[in-house]
Amino acid sequence: MDLPEILELVFVLLTASVKFAVAVTYMLARNSEYNYFDILIRLIAGGFIGVFFFYYFSNLINRALNKFFKKKKKKNIFSKKVRRFIRIKNKYGLVGISLLTPVILSIPVGCFIASRFFSKKKITIFVMLGGVVFWSIVLPLLSYLVNYFTQGSFY
Repeated sequence: MDLPEILELVFVLLTASVKFAVAVTYMLARNSEYNYFDILIRLIAGGFIGVFFFYYFSNLINRALNKFFKKKKKKNIFSKKVRRFIRIKNKYGLVGISLLTPVILSIPVGCFIASRFFSKKKITIFVMLGGVVFWSIVLPLLSYLVNYFTQGSFY
């Protein structure tokens, strides 16, 4: 591997760890030379890096927030952002958050929500990783199938 290939690999891994959908789009670009399994491995690796980093980093931030803002018996005032997070949590649960995270919420936001509301569950990190694996398999496959049915070839 020469330097441009290494830089591209680092770019793909970092992009997949933060903005998963952008990494998928980049790797499926018409002029890319990636096959399905290259895309799959790189997306899973980048997504796992992002989930591990942001989940544990969010846990640290949540602990610091809990220490800094001691629980007071005060009237709760909810902002639009907090209401949105609570609505997502109540409506979709942990599995829903893990499925929404890579493509809609972004990995940092999804990991923050998961660590904030589901940090006591031991399975949380594995469910979040499952969401990354699911979308790593589905998005490139969907792209290949759409291309096959519209143009008659897999690229």
